[in-house]
Amino acid sequence: MKDKKPPRSIRLDTDVDAWVKDRAKDSDRSVNAEINRLLRQAKEADEQKAQAA
Repeated sequence: MKDKKPPRSIRLDTDVDAWVKDRAKDSDRSVNAEINRLLRQAKEADEQKAQAA
């Protein structure tokens, strides 16, 4: 079973919210899963950038 984490509320600009919802729908994911995927990709890119420096 996955760890239970307390919910985190974020406010997104209207255009960003619509973009995330569209991506989630196109990828057959929940909005939460899509946000997690996008943030994980950004984190990995930052880590690779730090290693290259």
